Amino acid sequence: MSGRRIDHAALLGAIVDQFVARQIHPIGDIKQFEQLALGLIDIVDANAAARIARPLCMHPETPASVFPCLLAKGGPCAELALQFAPALPRADLLAAAQGGAPLACAVARRAELDRDVVDALIQRGEAETFRALAANWSLRLDAGARRALALAARDDLSLGRILLDRDDFSGEAEGLFLAATRHERMDIILNACRRALATGKADRRPADPALAVRLEAAALESDRAGMVAILAEALDCRRERAAAILSDAQGEPLALALAALGVDPDAASRIFLAQEANRAPTLSALVRAIPQRAATQIIAATVGGLKGEREAARRVSGRDDLAAAPGWRRPAQVLGPAPLRKADRSA
Repeated sequence: MSGRRIDHAALLGAIVDQFVARQIHPIGDIKQFEQLALGLIDIVDANAAARIARPLCMHPETPASVFPCLLAKGGPCAELALQFAPALPRADLLAAAQGGAPLACAVARRAELDRDVVDALIQRGEAETFRALAANWSLRLDAGARRALALAARDDLSLGRILLDRDDFSGEAEGLFLAATRHERMDIILNACRRALATGKADRRPADPALAVRLEAAALESDRAGMVAILAEALDCRRERAAAILSDAQGEPLALALAALGVDPDAASRIFLAQEANRAPTLSALVRAIPQRAATQIIAATVGGLKGEREAARRVSGRDDLAAAPGWRRPAQVLGPAPLRKADRSA
C-alpha cells in the first residue's frame, strides 16, 4: 500500500508459518488462509513455493484445495503434492506418470495406485522410475508388474536387490539370481532342484564338444572378451548379460551357466581354476551336483537366453507374457497396501 514492491514469497512464508504454528483453527481462519495461500502460491516462484509449502503439506487442517494448486503449478510443487496429497484424481496421477521423470518417481512412491497408472510408470522404461516403484513397500504389485520389473532387473542389479527385499517376489527370484545374497542363491538353487527332480527331467544333455575347449582356452589366456563372446553365443543372450555372469565375484552364475550348457564337470573345473582357484572346488561341486534342468531354469530366467527354454516357458505362461507386454491394459483396479518387506517383518 505504501508503493514498495511486495515480497510475495516472504508473505507466503509468513502466513504458512502462522498457520502451521497451531494445530486447530476456526473455520473462518482456515477459509481466509486458503484464499491467501492459493493466490500467493500461484504467483510465487515454483522452487520457493515448494520450499515454503512443505510444512503445510503435513498439517492436518491444510485445505484440500492446496494440493491441486501445487500439482497444477508443476515442477517441485507438483512433486510435493504427489508425495503428500491424501487423494488426487486418477486423471492427474496418470498425467503425472506420463510426465517428467521426477514426477513419475513421485507418483511411484504413493501408497495406492490404479493399475493403469502402474502400467504407465512401467512403460516409461526408466531405471529411476522402476527403482522408485519397486522400493514402494506400501504397494502390492500384481503379477504383470512384478514380471516386468523382474525383466528390467536383469540389467540393473540395484533394482534386483530392491525387488528381492519385497515379500511378493518369491516366484520371480530366479531371474534376480545375480542380485541375490549367498543364502538367497542357495534357496533359489534348492527350489529349482526340487522342481527339476519333480518333473523327472534330470538327465544331463552334453554340450557341443568345441564349446568347453574354446571356453577353457580363453580362460587360460585370460581372454575375458573372448569368454564373454563365447558364452553369449552359447546362451543366446546379450553380451552384457554374459559379462555380468563372468564378473560375479562368487562364481555361482558361471557354474550354473556351464551346467545348463552341459559342459563336462572336469572341463568346468579347469575353467574355474583359470578364473578363480580358491572357489574352484566349490563351483566344480555345484556343476556336478545340480540337475541340468534346474541350472537351465535359473540361467534362462537370469539372462533371457536359451531359446528352447524361452519357447517352452512362453507356451506355459503365455498369460504372464501378455501381462508384461507393452501396451497391454488391464481393468482399472486400485492396488492397495502390501505386507511389510522382509527386513521390517523380521525386526
